[in-house]
Amino acid sequence: MAFTRSEKLIATSSALEPVKPKALRKGDTVAIITPSSPAFEPGTLKFSLEWLQKLGLKYKLGRHTYESYSSYAGSEAARLEDFHTLWADPDVSAVLPLRGGAGAPGLLPKLDFDLIASHPKILCGFSDITGLLIPIHQKTGLVTFHGPTLGLMYENAYTHNYYLKALMGTTPIGVVADPADENGGWGFDYPPRIVITQGKGRGRLTGGCLTLIRGLMGTPYEIDCRDRIVFLEDVDEEPHTIDRMLSQLLLAKKFDQAVGIIIGDCNGCRPGGSKRNVLTLNYSLETMLRDRLGHLDIPVVYGLKIGHTIDKVTLPLGVMATLEATASGVKFKIEEAACADKAPSSKK
Repeated sequence: MAFTRSEKLIATSSALEPVKPKALRKGDTVAIITPSSPAFEPGTLKFSLEWLQKLGLKYKLGRHTYESYSSYAGSEAARLEDFHTLWADPDVSAVLPLRGGAGAPGLLPKLDFDLIASHPKILCGFSDITGLLIPIHQKTGLVTFHGPTLGLMYENAYTHNYYLKALMGTTPIGVVADPADENGGWGFDYPPRIVITQGKGRGRLTGGCLTLIRGLMGTPYEIDCRDRIVFLEDVDEEPHTIDRMLSQLLLAKKFDQAVGIIIGDCNGCRPGGSKRNVLTLNYSLETMLRDRLGHLDIPVVYGLKIGHTIDKVTLPLGVMATLEATASGVKFKIEEAACADKAPSSKK
């Protein structure tokens, strides 16, 4: 097949080596924080802690874990205190948000990026946590993980297995399968991987929840798509709202710099899926994506299991990956390990 311009950017996109945190091992301690919204139910946290113990992990809770302030898990000062205190703790190997919701981007002006760079460790979450994953990765070089928050990492076997591969392994995740592929073709898997634009691209991963990425535009923390495979997902947004957000990224020429685009399943993003105002002649999400992104000279695919779906792959920001989209299907491969056997040297 004829490959797109993205193949010419391989050398450039490989230039900056990411900072890889130490992989989690049995006996390690993880910290639980609530940088966004509070837990839905207190029992949710108890159940999550039991799962950590099944993995052989110990845990520490932020001092303000059970606080609630409007729709947030405590004031910004309280949430920052927990983040900084536990990130600086030498006994902590990973910082795991309990859930997303709202509020994480509000921490950015006072977030201590020097502290984060000085103590590299795992940070994993999605949805509102995108507002931390992208800025931390871009400001420090640290690999961050777009994957289930603590309360969802055991949601099903597919999600749990990819979570363990990413956070507790030191080998590349490799070819990313769909749930039906791992189950011998059985099971309803909608939508399938749909090719919007054919081609092949290779570059480091970046991305997250589209609403959060759009919200960071025009700030010092906006997404850098240069020579990157960009993955995007959202939940309960009408196709015309997704269209508006993609249009902003297109107008900002973000996709001019990318080498590939992956659109996730986007649960609830069909016409009427938001249960809010529905336009009578609303395009389907697939139709809108073809209309908005079909002209790009890079591979664009839709339907991978990331973000707000029960089945979700943990994707490490900053590692090398390859995306191939052809008439016969889609192949997405994570080529580089996200974690190391030991902690990297601290940055000063």
